[in-house]
Amino acid sequence: MQTTTCLALALGLLTFQSQAVNAQNTAIASQPSTARVTAASRLSTLPLFVSDQKTTHLVFPSPVTYVDLGSSGLMAAKAPSAENIVRVKASAAGFGETNMTVLSGGKLYSFLVNYQRHPRLVGLDLGTAAGSAESGKLSTTPLYVSDQKTTHLVFPYPVTYVDLGNPGIIAAKANSADNIVRVKAAGSSFPETNLTVLTSNGKLYLFTVHYQHNPKVLSLDLGAPSTSVTANTGGEAILSNSPIPQGNLDAYSRLALAWGGASARENANQLSVRAGNVGYQQETLFFPLHIANKSNVTYDVDFVKFYIQDKKVVKRTAEQAIEITPVYVYNGSARKIAVNGKLQQVYVFKKFTIPDQKQLIIEVYEKGGGRNVKLRLSTADLLKARTFK
Repeated sequence: MQTTTCLALALGLLTFQSQAVNAQNTAIASQPSTARVTAASRLSTLPLFVSDQKTTHLVFPSPVTYVDLGSSGLMAAKAPSAENIVRVKASAAGFGETNMTVLSGGKLYSFLVNYQRHPRLVGLDLGTAAGSAESGKLSTTPLYVSDQKTTHLVFPYPVTYVDLGNPGIIAAKANSADNIVRVKAAGSSFPETNLTVLTSNGKLYLFTVHYQHNPKVLSLDLGAPSTSVTANTGGEAILSNSPIPQGNLDAYSRLALAWGGASARENANQLSVRAGNVGYQQETLFFPLHIANKSNVTYDVDFVKFYIQDKKVVKRTAEQAIEITPVYVYNGSARKIAVNGKLQQVYVFKKFTIPDQKQLIIEVYEKGGGRNVKLRLSTADLLKARTFK
């Protein structure tokens, strides 16, 4: 009798537990799907305000591989010269709240987008945003332009991209000057807008542009240390012709300069020029250049030229020379070498090789002078390039 009673109690307990589990599963299944998604994981969404009068630029830490727009009220595309920058704009004044999704470096970025005629944020660095749009906000510089005068902006590196917020302003690179942009109003007035400029060293410059009949400032030097303009220190671009972010280009360049060694060396007119060991990383070549001025007269570098030419040129034939252009120059804004001073730069190129019958020539030209120096590198010098660890 006692045994039968214990068995009955045990069966009753098991039945109760089974019913409790079934009830719990039923309750979970009956929960709204949004609640279950929230419990699992939810991607953070950043608020974003865009306008039809200004262009907003989003800088991602890695190349962008996918962009999706929630509605036709938005327009978006990658900047032509940068793989990790997306420009966004409203297709017309006003649109219903929508969203935008971007895939960069295997990470999905989500934005909740609304219209605002004059958004306060027109540049956002997603590498420093840390879940807050305000923390990734890129600084802007006020700029006043007129239809009666032309304003010139001088940048420390060649300009690779210019974006205008609305057709009220016109801008273009100055003829024969890759680092100068001229800006002007298209008419006697225009709605407040913005101008965005990208330079070859990966820097993004943002300007808020207003109309002024007689602007007081007609030229700005963005590379001058004494300038009152604060250039954006964040938002590095990944150059479309180099898979390495600009910050990493700087780091590799410093390592290349510290290696020492010499792939070529030349001394003339108390000037010593040495090409250090060539570096290689991710389809990119690094040419460190060390210049020492041992004279009592300062040396001003006009330009440094790289080109490939035949080792031997037959008389009465045209010399075949192919100039190659660096995608980036580390410490490229430095030009003056003081008496007994030194200058160290690194010229960065997309990977190339030299045919056996040709050679690479590096020429350093003095501004307003004749102390020019020429270095010669062979195919073997490139094939001995060191990789960075």
